[in-house]
Amino acid sequence: MSSVNKQFFINQLVWIGISFGISIMISMLIPFPISLIAVVATFLLLNFYLRRRMIARMGSVKGTIMGGMFSPTSADGGSLKYYCMSCGIQHKQAACPMCGSKMKRIGL
Repeated sequence: MSSVNKQFFINQLVWIGISFGISIMISMLIPFPISLIAVVATFLLLNFYLRRRMIARMGSVKGTIMGGMFSPTSADGGSLKYYCMSCGIQHKQAACPMCGSKMKRIGL
């Protein structure tokens, strides 16, 4: 097991323990029907918090998830260039301005 996997596993166990501890405390302090609703609400809020934290850690770009993985920029920071597969001209339109083909390839 790699160190990244171990760290992920330990982190998950910590958050499960925190969630379980909060659930036990809520169920001891609040009577049954209300405690069940409070435990579910706490579980959902904790999951939303963890998801938001993970998205922020990965880096979001204008609300996109996965850190801008799907944004149209190349690895070196420049924008991608689209070339027509029929005539080879560079363009950014849906159809090629020269031949009208909608088939294009991506180049850097």
